[in-house]
Amino acid sequence: MCNKKPLIKRWQLIFLLLLSLQSSLTSCASEKHPAPVTSIAPATVSAPPAPPVAATDENRDLSCSYFYFLWGTHAESTKKYSEAQEAYEKALICDPDADYVLKKLPVLLIRMEKLHAAAQWLREAIKKNPNDIDSQLLLARLDVNSGDIDEAIQIYERILELAPDNSTVRLRLGYLYSQQGRYQEGEKTIKILLTKDPDSYFALLYLARLAIQSGDFNTASTLYEKILSLNWSQDLVYEMTEFYSMREQYQRVEELYASILKKEPENERAALGRVNALLLAGQDKKALAELARIRTFSNKPTDIDLISSRVFIHAKNFDKANALLEKILAKKESSAARYMLAVIRYEKNKREAALAHLRKITHGDEEFDNSIVLQTKILSDLKRTPEAITLVKKLIDNPNRRQPLYYNLLAGIYVNQDQLALGDEILKKGVELYPDNVQLLFEYGLLLEQEGKQNEAIASMEKVVELQPDHVEALNYLGYTWADNNIHLEKALEYIKKAITLKPDNGYILDSLGWVYFRMGELEKARTELEHALTLEPNAPYIHEHMGDIYQSTGQKEKAKETYRQALEMFKDREMKEKIQEKIDEIK
Repeated sequence: MCNKKPLIKRWQLIFLLLLSLQSSLTSCASEKHPAPVTSIAPATVSAPPAPPVAATDENRDLSCSYFYFLWGTHAESTKKYSEAQEAYEKALICDPDADYVLKKLPVLLIRMEKLHAAAQWLREAIKKNPNDIDSQLLLARLDVNSGDIDEAIQIYERILELAPDNSTVRLRLGYLYSQQGRYQEGEKTIKILLTKDPDSYFALLYLARLAIQSGDFNTASTLYEKILSLNWSQDLVYEMTEFYSMREQYQRVEELYASILKKEPENERAALGRVNALLLAGQDKKALAELARIRTFSNKPTDIDLISSRVFIHAKNFDKANALLEKILAKKESSAARYMLAVIRYEKNKREAALAHLRKITHGDEEFDNSIVLQTKILSDLKRTPEAITLVKKLIDNPNRRQPLYYNLLAGIYVNQDQLALGDEILKKGVELYPDNVQLLFEYGLLLEQEGKQNEAIASMEKVVELQPDHVEALNYLGYTWADNNIHLEKALEYIKKAITLKPDNGYILDSLGWVYFRMGELEKARTELEHALTLEPNAPYIHEHMGDIYQSTGQKEKAKETYRQALEMFKDREMKEKIQEKIDEIK
Protein backbone atom coordinates (compact mmCIF):
# COMPACT_ATOMS: atom_id res chain seq x y z
CA MET A 1 0.00 0.00 0.00
CA CYS A 2 1.42 3.36 -1.00
CA ASN A 3 1.72 6.30 1.34
CA LYS A 4 1.03 9.88 0.33
CA LYS A 5 4.59 11.24 0.56
CA PRO A 6 6.17 12.79 -2.57
CA LEU A 7 7.62 10.11 -4.84
CA ILE A 8 11.40 9.71 -5.08
CA LYS A 9 12.43 9.76 -8.76
CA ARG A 10 13.81 6.50 -10.13
CA TRP A 11 17.21 7.98 -10.99
CA GLN A 12 17.49 9.35 -7.46
CA LEU A 13 16.64 5.95 -6.04
CA ILE A 14 19.25 4.09 -8.05
CA PHE A 15 21.80 6.78 -7.21
CA LEU A 16 21.17 6.19 -3.52
CA LEU A 17 21.32 2.47 -4.00
CA LEU A 18 24.63 2.70 -5.82
CA LEU A 19 26.01 4.57 -2.83
CA SER A 20 25.42 1.29 -0.95
CA LEU A 21 22.46 2.45 1.15
CA GLN A 22 21.78 -0.54 3.37
CA SER A 23 18.13 0.10 4.28
CA SER A 24 15.36 -0.92 1.92
CA LEU A 25 13.68 1.84 0.05
CA THR A 26 10.24 1.53 -1.29
CA SER A 27 8.35 3.71 -3.60
CA CYS A 28 4.92 3.90 -5.02
CA ALA A 29 5.06 3.24 -8.73
CA SER A 30 3.48 5.68 -11.02
CA GLU A 31 1.65 4.45 -14.05
CA LYS A 32 4.54 5.56 -16.15
CA HIS A 33 7.34 3.75 -14.22
CA PRO A 34 7.07 0.25 -12.77
CA ALA A 35 8.82 0.18 -9.38
CA PRO A 36 12.35 -1.26 -9.44
CA VAL A 37 13.31 -4.20 -7.29
CA THR A 38 13.88 -2.96 -3.75
CA SER A 39 16.77 -3.58 -1.37
CA ILE A 40 19.36 -3.91 -4.18
CA ALA A 41 22.96 -4.01 -3.01
CA PRO A 42 25.53 -3.05 -5.64
CA ALA A 43 27.29 -6.40 -5.34
CA THR A 44 24.13 -8.29 -6.30
CA VAL A 45 22.65 -6.10 -9.01
CA SER A 46 20.38 -8.15 -11.23
CA ALA A 47 19.43 -7.46 -14.83
CA PRO A 48 17.54 -4.22 -15.32
CA PRO A 49 13.76 -4.46 -15.61
CA ALA A 50 12.14 -4.35 -19.01
CA PRO A 51 12.37 -0.90 -20.56
CA PRO A 52 9.39 1.24 -21.24
CA VAL A 53 8.01 1.57 -24.71
CA ALA A 54 10.36 3.59 -26.91
CA ALA A 55 9.64 7.25 -26.58
CA THR A 56 9.16 9.60 -29.51
CA ASP A 57 11.12 12.82 -29.91
CA GLU A 58 8.11 14.65 -28.48
CA ASN A 59 7.94 12.39 -25.47
CA ARG A 60 11.48 11.45 -24.36
CA ASP A 61 11.75 9.94 -20.89
CA LEU A 62 14.89 11.57 -19.52
CA SER A 63 14.64 10.14 -16.01
CA CYS A 64 14.21 6.61 -17.38
CA SER A 65 17.23 7.10 -19.67
CA TYR A 66 19.40 8.35 -16.82
CA PHE A 67 18.21 5.50 -14.60
CA TYR A 68 19.56 2.93 -17.06
CA PHE A 69 22.67 4.97 -17.74
CA LEU A 70 23.58 4.90 -14.03
CA TRP A 71 22.78 1.21 -13.95
CA GLY A 72 25.10 0.61 -16.88
CA THR A 73 27.86 2.75 -15.39
CA HIS A 74 27.81 0.70 -12.20
CA ALA A 75 27.75 -2.60 -14.10
CA GLU A 76 30.70 -1.45 -16.22
CA SER A 77 32.69 -0.42 -13.14
CA THR A 78 32.24 -3.95 -11.76
CA LYS A 79 33.25 -5.43 -15.17
CA LYS A 80 29.77 -6.79 -15.89
CA TYR A 81 30.07 -5.65 -19.47
CA SER A 82 27.14 -7.53 -21.00
CA GLU A 83 24.83 -6.13 -18.31
CA ALA A 84 26.24 -2.65 -18.92
CA GLN A 85 25.66 -2.97 -22.65
CA GLU A 86 22.03 -3.98 -22.09
CA ALA A 87 21.48 -1.07 -19.70
CA TYR A 88 22.99 1.50 -22.10
CA GLU A 89 20.89 0.21 -24.97
CA LYS A 90 17.74 0.52 -22.80
CA ALA A 91 18.78 4.04 -21.88
CA LEU A 92 18.75 4.87 -25.57
CA ILE A 93 15.28 3.41 -25.94
CA CYS A 94 14.08 5.84 -23.28
CA ASP A 95 15.98 8.71 -24.95
CA PRO A 96 17.36 7.97 -28.43
CA ASP A 97 19.20 11.31 -28.43
CA ALA A 98 21.08 10.79 -25.13
CA ASP A 99 24.49 11.97 -26.29
CA TYR A 100 26.27 10.87 -23.13
CA VAL A 101 25.06 7.28 -23.74
CA LEU A 102 25.88 7.33 -27.43
CA LYS A 103 29.47 8.21 -26.51
CA LYS A 104 29.72 5.67 -23.70
CA LEU A 105 28.33 2.60 -25.48
CA PRO A 106 30.90 2.35 -28.34
CA VAL A 107 33.77 2.61 -25.84
CA LEU A 108 32.25 -0.25 -23.86
CA LEU A 109 31.83 -2.36 -27.00
CA ILE A 110 35.47 -1.78 -27.92
CA ARG A 111 36.45 -2.95 -24.44
CA MET A 112 34.31 -6.06 -25.09
CA GLU A 113 36.14 -6.47 -28.45
CA LYS A 114 32.87 -6.04 -30.34
CA LEU A 115 34.54 -3.75 -32.82
CA HIS A 116 32.00 -4.09 -35.64
CA ALA A 117 29.12 -3.24 -33.29
CA ALA A 118 31.11 -0.31 -31.88
CA ALA A 119 31.65 1.05 -35.38
CA GLN A 120 27.93 0.77 -36.13
CA TRP A 121 27.00 2.72 -32.97
CA LEU A 122 29.62 5.37 -33.77
CA ARG A 123 28.23 5.84 -37.25
CA GLU A 124 24.79 6.22 -35.72
CA ALA A 125 26.10 8.82 -33.27
CA ILE A 126 27.80 10.73 -36.10
CA LYS A 127 24.57 10.74 -38.12
CA LYS A 128 22.80 12.39 -35.20
CA ASN A 129 25.66 14.81 -34.64
CA PRO A 130 27.88 15.32 -37.73
CA ASN A 131 30.05 17.76 -35.74
CA ASP A 132 30.96 15.15 -33.10
CA ILE A 133 34.74 15.04 -33.64
CA ASP A 134 35.44 12.63 -30.76
CA SER A 135 33.19 9.93 -32.24
CA GLN A 136 34.71 10.45 -35.68
CA LEU A 137 38.24 10.10 -34.29
CA LEU A 138 37.31 6.84 -32.58
CA LEU A 139 35.63 5.50 -35.71
CA ALA A 140 38.68 6.38 -37.81
CA ARG A 141 40.90 4.42 -35.42
CA LEU A 142 38.58 1.40 -35.74
CA ASP A 143 38.70 1.67 -39.53
CA VAL A 144 42.51 1.79 -39.48
CA ASN A 145 42.65 -1.27 -37.22
CA SER A 146 40.29 -3.16 -39.54
CA GLY A 147 42.35 -2.19 -42.58
CA ASP A 148 39.73 0.13 -44.09
CA ILE A 149 42.22 2.93 -44.80
CA ASP A 150 40.05 4.63 -47.43
CA GLU A 151 37.20 5.10 -44.94
CA ALA A 152 39.60 6.37 -42.26
CA ILE A 153 41.04 8.90 -44.72
CA GLN A 154 37.55 10.18 -45.55
CA ILE A 155 36.77 10.61 -41.85
CA TYR A 156 40.00 12.52 -41.17
CA GLU A 157 39.32 14.73 -44.20
CA ARG A 158 35.87 15.55 -42.80
CA ILE A 159 37.35 16.33 -39.39
CA LEU A 160 39.82 18.76 -40.95
CA GLU A 161 36.91 20.54 -42.62
CA LEU A 162 35.47 21.05 -39.13
CA ALA A 163 38.78 21.70 -37.38
CA PRO A 164 41.50 22.66 -39.90
CA ASP A 165 43.97 23.43 -37.10
CA ASN A 166 43.82 19.93 -35.60
CA SER A 167 47.51 19.02 -35.96
CA THR A 168 47.08 15.44 -34.68
CA VAL A 169 44.49 14.64 -37.33
CA ARG A 170 46.61 16.28 -40.02
CA LEU A 171 49.60 14.14 -39.08
CA ARG A 172 47.51 10.97 -39.06
CA LEU A 173 46.01 11.82 -42.43
CA GLY A 174 49.43 12.48 -43.93
CA TYR A 175 50.65 9.15 -42.65
CA LEU A 176 47.67 7.28 -44.12
CA TYR A 177 48.21 8.96 -47.49
CA SER A 178 51.79 7.68 -47.43
CA GLN A 179 50.58 4.17 -46.56
CA GLN A 180 48.64 4.20 -49.83
CA GLY A 181 51.55 5.56 -51.81
CA ARG A 182 49.90 8.99 -52.12
CA TYR A 183 53.14 10.70 -51.15
CA GLN A 184 52.45 14.10 -52.67
CA GLU A 185 49.12 14.40 -50.86
CA GLY A 186 50.76 13.26 -47.63
CA GLU A 187 53.54 15.82 -47.98
CA LYS A 188 51.10 18.61 -48.84
CA THR A 189 48.89 17.76 -45.85
CA ILE A 190 51.73 17.81 -43.33
CA LYS A 191 53.50 20.85 -44.79
CA ILE A 192 50.48 22.96 -43.89
CA LEU A 193 51.55 22.55 -40.27
CA LEU A 194 54.94 24.05 -41.07
CA THR A 195 53.36 27.25 -42.39
CA LYS A 196 52.32 28.02 -38.82
CA ASP A 197 55.25 26.40 -37.05
CA PRO A 198 58.34 25.89 -39.27
CA ASP A 199 60.07 23.99 -36.46
CA SER A 200 57.20 21.61 -35.65
CA TYR A 201 59.01 18.51 -34.38
CA PHE A 202 56.33 16.02 -35.35
CA ALA A 203 55.63 17.58 -38.74
CA LEU A 204 59.32 17.48 -39.67
CA LEU A 205 59.64 13.92 -38.37
CA TYR A 206 56.63 12.75 -40.38
CA LEU A 207 58.02 14.43 -43.48
CA ALA A 208 61.35 12.66 -42.98
CA ARG A 209 59.60 9.30 -42.69
CA LEU A 210 57.45 10.17 -45.68
CA ALA A 211 60.55 11.00 -47.70
CA ILE A 212 61.99 7.57 -46.86
CA GLN A 213 58.81 5.85 -47.99
CA SER A 214 58.86 7.76 -51.28
CA GLY A 215 62.56 6.99 -51.79
CA ASP A 216 63.75 10.58 -51.36
CA PHE A 217 66.61 9.75 -48.99
CA ASN A 218 68.51 13.01 -49.42
CA THR A 219 65.49 14.99 -48.26
CA ALA A 220 65.01 12.56 -45.38
CA SER A 221 68.62 13.10 -44.32
CA THR A 222 68.26 16.91 -44.41
CA LEU A 223 65.06 16.76 -42.36
CA TYR A 224 66.51 14.37 -39.79
CA GLU A 225 69.53 16.61 -39.25
CA LYS A 226 67.30 19.66 -38.81
CA ILE A 227 65.12 17.85 -36.28
CA LEU A 228 68.19 16.71 -34.35
CA SER A 229 69.52 20.26 -34.16
CA LEU A 230 66.16 21.48 -32.85
CA ASN A 231 65.43 18.74 -30.35
CA TRP A 232 68.04 16.09 -29.59
CA SER A 233 66.56 12.90 -28.17
CA GLN A 234 67.75 9.36 -27.78
CA ASP A 235 64.78 7.89 -29.64
CA LEU A 236 65.44 10.19 -32.59
CA VAL A 237 69.13 9.26 -32.62
CA TYR A 238 68.31 5.54 -32.69
CA GLU A 239 65.90 6.12 -35.58
CA MET A 240 68.57 8.04 -37.46
CA THR A 241 71.17 5.30 -36.92
CA GLU A 242 68.80 2.84 -38.61
CA PHE A 243 68.32 5.24 -41.51
CA TYR A 244 72.03 5.89 -42.05
CA SER A 245 72.90 2.20 -41.59
CA MET A 246 70.47 1.40 -44.40
CA ARG A 247 72.41 3.86 -46.56
CA GLU A 248 75.75 2.40 -45.39
CA GLN A 249 76.90 5.78 -44.03
CA TYR A 250 78.65 4.20 -41.09
CA GLN A 251 80.73 7.21 -40.09
CA ARG A 252 77.55 9.17 -39.41
CA VAL A 253 76.09 6.16 -37.56
CA GLU A 254 79.18 6.05 -35.32
CA GLU A 255 78.91 9.79 -34.64
CA LEU A 256 75.27 9.45 -33.64
CA TYR A 257 75.96 6.62 -31.21
CA ALA A 258 78.86 8.67 -29.80
CA SER A 259 76.42 11.52 -29.09
CA ILE A 260 74.45 9.20 -26.81
CA LEU A 261 77.59 7.94 -25.11
CA LYS A 262 78.69 11.50 -24.42
CA LYS A 263 75.61 11.87 -22.22
CA GLU A 264 75.47 8.25 -21.00
CA PRO A 265 78.93 6.63 -21.19
CA GLU A 266 77.61 3.30 -19.91
CA ASN A 267 74.70 2.97 -22.31
CA GLU A 268 75.51 -0.54 -23.55
CA ARG A 269 73.05 -0.48 -26.44
CA ALA A 270 74.63 2.65 -27.88
CA ALA A 271 78.16 1.40 -27.18
CA LEU A 272 77.58 -1.87 -29.01
CA GLY A 273 75.90 0.02 -31.85
CA ARG A 274 79.02 2.16 -32.12
CA VAL A 275 81.19 -0.97 -32.19
CA ASN A 276 79.14 -2.36 -35.06
CA ALA A 277 79.41 0.90 -37.00
CA LEU A 278 83.18 0.98 -36.48
CA LEU A 279 83.51 -2.58 -37.73
CA LEU A 280 81.42 -1.86 -40.82
CA ALA A 281 83.61 1.17 -41.47
CA GLY A 282 86.71 -1.04 -41.23
CA GLN A 283 87.99 0.46 -37.98
CA ASP A 284 88.74 -2.75 -36.09
CA LYS A 285 91.20 -1.20 -33.61
CA LYS A 286 88.72 1.43 -32.45
CA ALA A 287 86.05 -1.25 -32.18
CA LEU A 288 88.27 -3.40 -29.96
CA ALA A 289 89.13 -0.43 -27.75
CA GLU A 290 85.44 0.32 -27.30
CA LEU A 291 84.72 -3.35 -26.50
CA ALA A 292 87.41 -3.29 -23.81
CA ARG A 293 85.72 -0.23 -22.32
CA ILE A 294 82.28 -1.83 -22.43
CA ARG A 295 83.56 -4.92 -20.64
CA THR A 296 84.41 -2.83 -17.58
CA PHE A 297 80.74 -2.10 -16.90
CA SER A 298 78.80 -4.77 -18.77
CA ASN A 299 76.65 -7.27 -16.88
CA LYS A 300 77.48 -9.84 -19.54
CA PRO A 301 81.27 -9.83 -19.98
CA THR A 302 81.20 -13.20 -21.76
CA ASP A 303 79.06 -11.71 -24.53
CA ILE A 304 81.58 -8.91 -24.92
CA ASP A 305 84.39 -11.47 -25.14
CA LEU A 306 82.50 -13.27 -27.89
CA ILE A 307 82.14 -10.05 -29.86
CA SER A 308 85.82 -9.28 -29.34
CA SER A 309 86.68 -12.76 -30.62
CA ARG A 310 84.74 -12.10 -33.82
CA VAL A 311 86.67 -8.89 -34.32
CA PHE A 312 89.99 -10.65 -33.76
CA ILE A 313 88.99 -13.30 -36.31
CA HIS A 314 88.00 -10.60 -38.78
CA ALA A 315 91.42 -9.00 -38.27
CA LYS A 316 93.10 -12.43 -38.76
CA ASN A 317 94.43 -12.30 -35.19
CA PHE A 318 93.52 -15.95 -34.60
CA ASP A 319 95.72 -16.51 -31.56
CA LYS A 320 94.02 -13.82 -29.47
CA ALA A 321 90.59 -14.99 -30.59
CA ASN A 322 91.44 -18.61 -29.81
CA ALA A 323 92.65 -17.74 -26.29
CA LEU A 324 89.44 -15.87 -25.49
CA LEU A 325 87.22 -18.63 -26.88
CA GLU A 326 88.99 -21.46 -25.10
CA LYS A 327 88.63 -19.51 -21.86
CA ILE A 328 84.89 -19.18 -22.44
CA LEU A 329 84.45 -22.89 -23.20
CA ALA A 330 86.41 -23.82 -20.07
CA LYS A 331 83.64 -22.19 -18.01
CA LYS A 332 80.55 -23.38 -19.91
CA GLU A 333 79.39 -24.76 -23.24
CA SER A 334 78.79 -22.06 -25.86
CA SER A 335 77.72 -22.72 -29.43
CA ALA A 336 78.98 -19.25 -30.41
CA ALA A 337 82.44 -19.97 -29.00
CA ARG A 338 82.52 -23.41 -30.58
CA TYR A 339 81.47 -22.06 -33.96
CA MET A 340 84.19 -19.41 -33.92
CA LEU A 341 86.78 -21.99 -32.93
CA ALA A 342 85.66 -23.98 -35.96
CA VAL A 343 86.12 -20.88 -38.12
CA ILE A 344 89.65 -20.46 -36.79
CA ARG A 345 90.44 -24.12 -37.53
CA TYR A 346 89.01 -23.70 -41.02
CA GLU A 347 91.10 -20.59 -41.67
CA LYS A 348 94.19 -22.52 -40.52
CA ASN A 349 93.38 -25.36 -42.94
CA LYS A 350 92.49 -27.77 -40.11
CA ARG A 351 89.26 -28.99 -41.72
CA GLU A 352 88.68 -32.11 -39.62
CA ALA A 353 89.26 -30.18 -36.38
CA ALA A 354 86.75 -27.61 -37.56
CA LEU A 355 84.19 -30.34 -38.31
CA ALA A 356 84.70 -31.81 -34.84
CA HIS A 357 83.68 -28.51 -33.25
CA LEU A 358 80.76 -27.98 -35.61
CA ARG A 359 79.27 -31.42 -34.93
CA LYS A 360 78.99 -30.56 -31.24
CA ILE A 361 76.55 -27.76 -32.10
CA THR A 362 73.06 -29.25 -31.97
CA HIS A 363 69.66 -28.24 -33.30
CA GLY A 364 68.25 -25.42 -31.20
CA ASP A 365 71.65 -23.92 -30.48
CA GLU A 366 72.14 -20.29 -31.50
CA GLU A 367 74.80 -21.09 -34.09
CA PHE A 368 73.20 -24.24 -35.52
CA ASP A 369 72.36 -22.76 -38.94
CA ASN A 370 75.82 -21.23 -39.28
CA SER A 371 77.36 -24.55 -38.32
CA ILE A 372 75.40 -26.31 -41.09
CA VAL A 373 76.53 -23.75 -43.66
CA LEU A 374 80.19 -24.13 -42.67
CA GLN A 375 79.95 -27.93 -42.53
CA THR A 376 78.64 -28.10 -46.10
CA LYS A 377 81.43 -25.80 -47.28
CA ILE A 378 84.12 -27.87 -45.57
CA LEU A 379 82.69 -31.15 -46.87
CA SER A 380 82.57 -29.70 -50.39
CA ASP A 381 86.19 -28.51 -50.04
CA LEU A 382 87.16 -32.04 -48.98
CA LYS A 383 85.38 -33.47 -52.07
CA ARG A 384 82.83 -35.12 -49.78
CA THR A 385 79.88 -33.57 -51.53
CA PRO A 386 77.53 -36.58 -51.01
CA GLU A 387 77.97 -36.11 -47.23
CA ALA A 388 77.09 -32.44 -47.55
CA ILE A 389 73.99 -33.26 -49.61
CA THR A 390 72.87 -35.92 -47.09
CA LEU A 391 73.38 -33.49 -44.20
CA VAL A 392 71.14 -30.82 -45.73
CA LYS A 393 68.57 -33.25 -47.15
CA LYS A 394 67.94 -34.68 -43.68
CA LEU A 395 67.06 -31.22 -42.46
CA ILE A 396 64.79 -30.53 -45.44
CA ASP A 397 63.00 -33.88 -45.05
CA ASN A 398 62.20 -33.10 -41.41
CA PRO A 399 59.07 -30.85 -41.30
CA ASN A 400 60.05 -29.64 -37.84
CA ARG A 401 63.51 -28.50 -38.94
CA ARG A 402 63.26 -27.44 -42.57
CA GLN A 403 63.52 -23.75 -43.40
CA PRO A 404 64.25 -21.59 -46.48
CA LEU A 405 67.98 -21.39 -45.75
CA TYR A 406 68.44 -25.13 -46.31
CA TYR A 407 66.85 -25.01 -49.78
CA ASN A 408 69.25 -22.24 -50.78
CA LEU A 409 72.13 -24.22 -49.32
CA LEU A 410 71.30 -27.48 -51.09
CA ALA A 411 70.65 -25.73 -54.39
CA GLY A 412 74.03 -24.00 -54.04
CA ILE A 413 75.77 -27.37 -53.63
CA TYR A 414 74.15 -28.64 -56.84
CA VAL A 415 74.97 -25.46 -58.77
CA ASN A 416 78.62 -25.69 -57.69
CA GLN A 417 78.58 -29.20 -59.15
CA ASP A 418 77.16 -27.77 -62.42
CA GLN A 419 73.90 -29.61 -61.76
CA LEU A 420 71.68 -26.62 -62.53
CA ALA A 421 68.56 -28.68 -63.13
CA LEU A 422 68.74 -30.20 -59.65
CA GLY A 423 69.40 -26.76 -58.17
CA ASP A 424 66.38 -25.42 -60.04
CA GLU A 425 64.22 -28.28 -58.73
CA ILE A 426 65.22 -27.65 -55.10
CA LEU A 427 64.71 -23.87 -55.27
CA LYS A 428 61.36 -24.35 -57.01
CA LYS A 429 60.19 -26.59 -54.15
CA GLY A 430 61.46 -24.05 -51.65
CA VAL A 431 59.56 -21.22 -53.34
CA GLU A 432 56.40 -23.34 -53.39
CA LEU A 433 56.72 -23.92 -49.64
CA TYR A 434 57.80 -20.37 -48.82
CA PRO A 435 56.30 -18.18 -51.59
CA ASP A 436 57.00 -14.95 -49.73
CA ASN A 437 60.60 -15.64 -48.77
CA VAL A 438 62.64 -12.89 -50.40
CA GLN A 439 66.01 -14.64 -50.26
CA LEU A 440 64.67 -17.82 -51.89
CA LEU A 441 63.01 -15.82 -54.67
CA PHE A 442 66.16 -13.79 -55.25
CA GLU A 443 68.43 -16.84 -55.41
CA TYR A 444 65.94 -18.58 -57.69
CA GLY A 445 65.96 -15.54 -59.98
CA LEU A 446 69.75 -15.64 -60.20
CA LEU A 447 69.69 -19.34 -61.04
CA LEU A 448 67.03 -18.86 -63.70
CA GLU A 449 69.21 -16.15 -65.26
CA GLN A 450 72.16 -18.56 -65.19
CA GLU A 451 70.00 -21.16 -66.95
CA GLY A 452 69.11 -18.67 -69.67
CA LYS A 453 65.47 -18.38 -68.52
CA GLN A 454 65.55 -14.62 -68.35
CA ASN A 455 61.80 -13.96 -68.50
CA GLU A 456 61.25 -16.28 -65.52
CA ALA A 457 64.19 -14.68 -63.74
CA ILE A 458 62.67 -11.23 -64.23
CA ALA A 459 59.32 -12.46 -62.86
CA SER A 460 61.04 -13.83 -59.76
CA MET A 461 62.94 -10.57 -59.21
CA GLU A 462 59.77 -8.53 -59.66
CA LYS A 463 58.21 -10.60 -56.89
CA VAL A 464 61.22 -9.79 -54.71
CA VAL A 465 60.73 -6.05 -55.26
CA GLU A 466 57.00 -6.39 -54.63
CA LEU A 467 57.70 -8.00 -51.25
CA GLN A 468 60.71 -5.82 -50.39
CA PRO A 469 60.71 -2.56 -52.38
CA ASP A 470 64.16 -1.60 -51.05
CA HIS A 471 65.92 -4.81 -52.14
CA VAL A 472 68.93 -3.17 -53.77
CA GLU A 473 70.24 -6.20 -55.65
CA ALA A 474 66.84 -7.02 -57.19
CA LEU A 475 66.30 -3.38 -58.19
CA ASN A 476 69.74 -3.34 -59.82
CA TYR A 477 69.15 -6.66 -61.58
CA LEU A 478 65.85 -5.55 -63.08
CA GLY A 479 67.10 -2.10 -64.07
CA TYR A 480 70.25 -3.44 -65.72
CA THR A 481 68.49 -6.36 -67.44
CA TRP A 482 65.82 -4.10 -68.95
CA ALA A 483 68.51 -1.68 -70.11
CA ASP A 484 70.56 -4.52 -71.58
CA ASN A 485 67.49 -5.60 -73.54
CA ASN A 486 66.71 -1.97 -74.43
CA ILE A 487 63.19 -2.19 -72.91
CA HIS A 488 61.28 -0.43 -70.11
CA LEU A 489 64.02 2.19 -69.94
CA GLU A 490 62.05 4.70 -67.86
CA LYS A 491 61.22 2.00 -65.30
CA ALA A 492 64.83 0.79 -65.40
CA LEU A 493 66.03 4.33 -64.65
CA GLU A 494 63.59 4.61 -61.72
CA TYR A 495 64.77 1.30 -60.21
CA ILE A 496 68.46 2.04 -60.60
CA LYS A 497 68.12 5.53 -59.12
CA LYS A 498 66.33 4.05 -56.14
CA ALA A 499 69.10 1.47 -55.71
CA ILE A 500 71.71 4.24 -55.79
CA THR A 501 69.95 6.24 -53.09
CA LEU A 502 70.19 3.12 -50.93
CA LYS A 503 73.83 2.41 -51.82
CA PRO A 504 75.27 5.62 -53.24
CA ASP A 505 78.88 4.41 -53.38
CA ASN A 506 78.32 1.11 -55.15
CA GLY A 507 80.29 1.05 -58.39
CA TYR A 508 78.25 -1.76 -59.97
CA ILE A 509 74.97 0.13 -59.50
CA LEU A 510 76.56 3.26 -60.97
CA ASP A 511 77.61 1.08 -63.92
CA SER A 512 73.96 0.06 -64.34
CA LEU A 513 72.91 3.71 -64.26
CA GLY A 514 75.48 4.55 -66.90
CA TRP A 515 74.23 1.67 -69.03
CA VAL A 516 70.61 2.88 -68.76
CA TYR A 517 71.69 6.36 -69.87
CA PHE A 518 73.64 4.80 -72.74
CA ARG A 519 70.52 2.97 -73.94
CA MET A 520 68.51 6.18 -73.64
CA GLY A 521 71.04 7.98 -75.85
CA GLU A 522 72.25 10.29 -73.08
CA LEU A 523 75.92 9.56 -73.70
CA GLU A 524 77.40 12.37 -71.63
CA LYS A 525 75.46 11.30 -68.55
CA ALA A 526 76.46 7.70 -69.25
CA ARG A 527 80.16 8.65 -69.47
CA THR A 528 80.01 10.59 -66.18
CA GLU A 529 78.40 7.73 -64.27
CA LEU A 530 80.74 5.09 -65.67
CA GLU A 531 83.84 7.14 -64.91
CA HIS A 532 82.59 7.43 -61.34
CA ALA A 533 81.92 3.69 -61.27
CA LEU A 534 85.50 2.96 -62.39
CA THR A 535 86.94 5.04 -59.55
CA LEU A 536 85.05 2.78 -57.14
CA GLU A 537 85.62 -0.52 -58.98
CA PRO A 538 88.77 -0.13 -61.08
CA ASN A 539 89.18 -3.88 -61.60
CA ALA A 540 85.66 -4.63 -62.88
CA PRO A 541 85.93 -5.83 -66.52
CA TYR A 542 82.25 -5.25 -67.40
CA ILE A 543 82.50 -1.58 -66.39
CA HIS A 544 85.56 -1.19 -68.62
CA GLU A 545 83.66 -2.83 -71.48
CA HIS A 546 80.73 -0.43 -71.05
CA MET A 547 83.11 2.52 -70.88
CA GLY A 548 84.68 1.33 -74.13
CA ASP A 549 81.22 1.13 -75.76
CA ILE A 550 80.57 4.76 -74.83
CA TYR A 551 83.93 5.91 -76.18
CA GLN A 552 83.22 3.97 -79.36
CA SER A 553 79.76 5.57 -79.71
CA THR A 554 81.20 9.08 -79.28
CA GLY A 555 83.94 8.49 -81.86
CA GLN A 556 86.81 8.32 -79.35
CA LYS A 557 88.42 5.31 -81.02
CA GLU A 558 91.76 5.29 -79.21
CA LYS A 559 90.16 5.64 -75.80
CA ALA A 560 87.72 2.86 -76.69
CA LYS A 561 90.53 0.58 -77.83
CA GLU A 562 92.58 1.17 -74.68
CA THR A 563 89.58 0.60 -72.40
CA TYR A 564 88.65 -2.61 -74.23
CA ARG A 565 92.24 -3.86 -73.82
CA GLN A 566 91.97 -3.31 -70.07
CA ALA A 567 88.73 -5.29 -70.04
CA LEU A 568 90.36 -8.05 -72.11
CA GLU A 569 93.13 -8.47 -69.52
CA MET A 570 90.62 -8.64 -66.67
CA PHE A 571 88.14 -11.12 -68.13
CA LYS A 572 88.84 -14.77 -67.33
CA ASP A 573 85.94 -16.24 -69.30
CA ARG A 574 87.03 -17.36 -72.80
CA GLU A 575 83.80 -16.27 -74.49
CA MET A 576 84.02 -12.80 -73.00
CA LYS A 577 87.65 -12.48 -74.07
CA GLU A 578 86.65 -13.38 -77.65
CA LYS A 579 83.80 -10.84 -77.54
CA ILE A 580 86.11 -8.04 -76.39
CA GLN A 581 88.75 -8.97 -78.96
CA GLU A 582 86.14 -8.68 -81.70
CA LYS A 583 85.33 -5.15 -80.53
CA ILE A 584 89.01 -4.23 -80.63
CA ASP A 585 89.35 -5.72 -84.11
CA GLU A 586 86.38 -3.71 -85.36
CA ILE A 587 88.14 -0.50 -84.35
CA LYS A 588 91.30 -1.53 -86.22
